[in-house]
Amino acid sequence: MDTNGQHLVIDAFDCQREILNDATVLEELLTKAIKQLGMEILSSHFHSFTPQGVTGVIGISTSHISIHTWPEYGYVALDLYTCGNQDIWPALEGILTKIQAKRTAVFELNRGEEPHTKPTMRTLNLSSNILLDEKVDSRALFPLQEDRGNDWDLIQLKEIASGKHNILFHGESQYQDILLVEANDLRLYLNQELQFCSLDERHYHEALVYPAMEVAGSHERILILGGGDGLALREVLKYPNVKHVDLVDIDPMIVELAKSEPALVAQNNRSLLDDRLTVHSEDSKIYIERDLQPYDVIIIDFPDPVDPILSSLYTKELFGKIAKHLVVDGAIVCQSNSPEDTPQVFWSIAKTITSAGLNTLPYTVTVPSFGLWGFHLATQNKFIGTIPEISVPHQALSTNMETLFKISPEMLSVKETAIVNSETSLKLHTLYQVEIKNISS
Repeated sequence: MDTNGQHLVIDAFDCQREILNDATVLEELLTKAIKQLGMEILSSHFHSFTPQGVTGVIGISTSHISIHTWPEYGYVALDLYTCGNQDIWPALEGILTKIQAKRTAVFELNRGEEPHTKPTMRTLNLSSNILLDEKVDSRALFPLQEDRGNDWDLIQLKEIASGKHNILFHGESQYQDILLVEANDLRLYLNQELQFCSLDERHYHEALVYPAMEVAGSHERILILGGGDGLALREVLKYPNVKHVDLVDIDPMIVELAKSEPALVAQNNRSLLDDRLTVHSEDSKIYIERDLQPYDVIIIDFPDPVDPILSSLYTKELFGKIAKHLVVDGAIVCQSNSPEDTPQVFWSIAKTITSAGLNTLPYTVTVPSFGLWGFHLATQNKFIGTIPEISVPHQALSTNMETLFKISPEMLSVKETAIVNSETSLKLHTLYQVEIKNISS
């Protein structure tokens, strides 16, 4: 007997509430889907709750399908398991379309004795009629928008969309499109822009964290602005005298994904589950307005300033407010884009930080997925001095980090074109777009 099977566990959100409270309609809907698949029904039982809600299960010769509804929340939990190799996705899409689900998350598991992949999570965008086209494999489908991401990322994403890679998660939060995909590596895309590749992300995150941590007088209290994937946090927690970390990320969906998706949890070494961490799901601009206990190290890991909203995270005013929460012998680090691809942006971030009353020191690291990448180390001291060696276990960087701070004359020549980005003169995103377009042309 063939023990192999397909198991789908579905969360459906924002569904039509009246349908969710009608046991008769739901039983007819699921029965029709089973008959369309040519499966034999053995038993069926549905029950309506008071004041609302329905639970139901249909036993079939190849296993079962069950449903439980919460009409008050527009939420449905579905469970569909069948032996054999039938394509049950069209039937599932028909059910979800009928209950008018706006958002869905589907956990797919291969069952049985044969070798199979790990459980995967996928999303379906039921607002598009393309999912009803039998020629389209909905398991691999996610819509690409040509006005998001850069040309190179779009090439990669088109390959991913063709179904050649394992999509662990794809969803739309309140703030951004999120895609986590696994092939020979693990990649995270936000709004179709690559955020990290597991093969080389340590080059970036070690360079982001270690210089500031080694220069600072203490490591007891750390603030991370951004970094919801937990990768910078992983490096911070290597320092044994860290007592408390505040991580501020506007998107709780990213943080939850980094706490629950096994592949990402393994990559960040369970950092987001550490007892020393407090996560704040809010805008960093709001968080730093609070009356806060000073920090020894502040790590700024914001996205690139691709638009006015993100550009507003790199202003003179914001850096000034952040600096007020730094102890006298503390250190700030800010990711600052590529000094090769966007040199004017790189130096403008430095000039903007300096205009806020801090002393800055530029440095770079090569990240194969992105090329040369830049950062700025900032302190309240006039001279940062010699950069200490790395004092914790590391993989990507040399113990002696002095080479990171060697800036070529050619790179320095662009420094004179830098501008100060401020709330009243928000220009960093404009510089960014011009420089990015120059790369493509």
